[in-house]
Amino acid sequence: MPQPHMLRRFFAQTRSIWSHGDVPWLSDLPIGQRFGLLVGLAVLGAVSFGTAYHLAEGRIDDMLVSQDGYRRLNDLAGDVRAKAAALRNHEEQFLRERDLTLADTFHQDSAFIAQSLDAMAALPEAAAMAGSVAELKTALASVSSRFDAVTRQTEILGLTESSGLRGQLAVSVRAVEDELKMWPNAGPLLPDMLQMRQAEKNFMLYGSEGALNLHRKYANQFDFALDGSTLPKSTREDFRKLLTAYSEDMHAFAEGSVAMESEVVLLRKQFQSMQPKLTQMFAYAREGMTRAIEQQEAVRAETSRLVAGFGLLAVVSFFSAALVLARSITQPVRLIESAMERLANGDHGVVVPGITRRDEIGDMAKAVAVFKDNAIAMVRLQQEQDAIRSDAEATSRQRMLALADHFELAVKSVADTVNRNSLAIKETAEHMARGEGGESGSLTVAEAAEQARTTVAAVAEAANEMAASVDDIARHVSNVSEVVRVAVTELDRTNARVQGLAAVAGNIDRVVNLIGDIAARTNMLSLNATIEAQRAGEAGKGFAVVAGEVKHLAHQTGESTREIAQQVAAIQAATADTVAAIGDVGDAIRRMDEIAGQVAGAVARQAQVTAKIGRCVDEVTADTRTVTDGVVAVTQSAARYCGSAVKVMWAADDLAGPASSLTQEVDGFLRTLR
Repeated sequence: MPQPHMLRRFFAQTRSIWSHGDVPWLSDLPIGQRFGLLVGLAVLGAVSFGTAYHLAEGRIDDMLVSQDGYRRLNDLAGDVRAKAAALRNHEEQFLRERDLTLADTFHQDSAFIAQSLDAMAALPEAAAMAGSVAELKTALASVSSRFDAVTRQTEILGLTESSGLRGQLAVSVRAVEDELKMWPNAGPLLPDMLQMRQAEKNFMLYGSEGALNLHRKYANQFDFALDGSTLPKSTREDFRKLLTAYSEDMHAFAEGSVAMESEVVLLRKQFQSMQPKLTQMFAYAREGMTRAIEQQEAVRAETSRLVAGFGLLAVVSFFSAALVLARSITQPVRLIESAMERLANGDHGVVVPGITRRDEIGDMAKAVAVFKDNAIAMVRLQQEQDAIRSDAEATSRQRMLALADHFELAVKSVADTVNRNSLAIKETAEHMARGEGGESGSLTVAEAAEQARTTVAAVAEAANEMAASVDDIARHVSNVSEVVRVAVTELDRTNARVQGLAAVAGNIDRVVNLIGDIAARTNMLSLNATIEAQRAGEAGKGFAVVAGEVKHLAHQTGESTREIAQQVAAIQAATADTVAAIGDVGDAIRRMDEIAGQVAGAVARQAQVTAKIGRCVDEVTADTRTVTDGVVAVTQSAARYCGSAVKVMWAADDLAGPASSLTQEVDGFLRTLR
């Protein structure tokens, strides 16, 4: 740990270096090299800052790549989940509609899911989910295989009412019914036949074992009823053959339906087994993307702090180095400047600092030292010159005193003579000036005439400016009239557009009424359909649901139509108000046009009056100029004689003044010499 005396010595050396600007490792460097060192430090800081920033951007780019990977994984997982749901929909729709195009769509979506799973497996971010992806691919293959089995079983049962086991069953039923129609006395057999058909339909709709047992029951009753009927024996045998075929076809259809139901159950179990894996995979993708975003933000924040800290350190280092460099130059220069000021003030004992330096400041110090030596030599020479000058001044003074005595006698005699003669001339000139004093009245008249001419000229100039202002006002009024006419034209166009809008709003009203009529009729039709569905009983339940939906839709349409009618009425009212407002604005603009026309007429009349005033002022100016010229000519002729006398008087004054001044100057000169 540093000792206190060492710290004190360090701080003392630092203060000395700071006060003298004598940095040990900078004092011997030229100033140009110091600035080069500062520039190099700045370049080094910039390169270091750029390197740190580039490395930080590289980390951020890596995070962005990872984020893009998780985003891609999330998109693929979302596509897989959506297509898996679509597979369920296709399967259910296929079972309802028995359309092979739905099977093709099922296989296309299945292939899309397989491709998406392959793309997911290729992503590095999905490495942790590789097992789940493989299990999903296996489950998808099982689903496709099971759906193929369902498709085959559906084809066996019959895609249409006339194909497969469904078609055979329909043929058997028609054969029995046709045979019953041929025998009028087969009436006791009809109830059992109807019950068998009802059990058949219930089995097809619900697939229950009870419906199949009822079908067997009524088939046996039909067989027993044959024995008690009045039909011929051969006919009864034919009925039994047809009944046997019908029962066998029904049994085959029932077995196919059961097998079909088993395949569907297995298929849906496969779908259910896929769902947890899909959810897990989607959650992993979402969590990964969220984690990647958080990591990116953390890296970005850390990078920002690092770059900011490094930049701050670089700036502080640069400014510190610049401050030390500036101090190493300015402080020695200030010390040399202080030494030069002391030398200039006569302090020749000052010590010049920095003479031992080897930079430009040292050269300056050496030059100041030379200046100091020269100043000392100049002081010595000045003292010698002062002694010589004192001796010369004593000799010169004695000579000047003798010369002053002789000069005083000669000059004063001449000055007295000039002064006496100038006084006599002045008295004569004053007598002449008093005799001609009446001429001053002419000068007064001339000045008054000239003043009148100046006033008339000012009036003429004001009249011209007034005429120019009237012309400017007329031009602006013309522009206002043109703008008002354009505004009237645009207002008419706007009024026409608003009228068209009102007409369109009226058409919308008619369309809304038409939609309301359609909604009312639809509501009535749905009510009738509901009544018919209730009459149909169980067979019309599905139709009743559809009729209820149609009725609800018709009610909503009616409500929307009424709201639209209210909005259209509001639009029509606003359009009428707009038309009225535009009409009021048009009237106001037209009144403005009339007022602008009246102002233009008044301005034109004002221009005519101003022109007349200008012409009158011009005539007065010409007459005033004629009078002024005549008065001035008379005054000039009368003043010439008086002027000559005044000039003589002034010359006498001018002569007396210099004579007196000459006497005073001579006295002062002699006092100075003596």
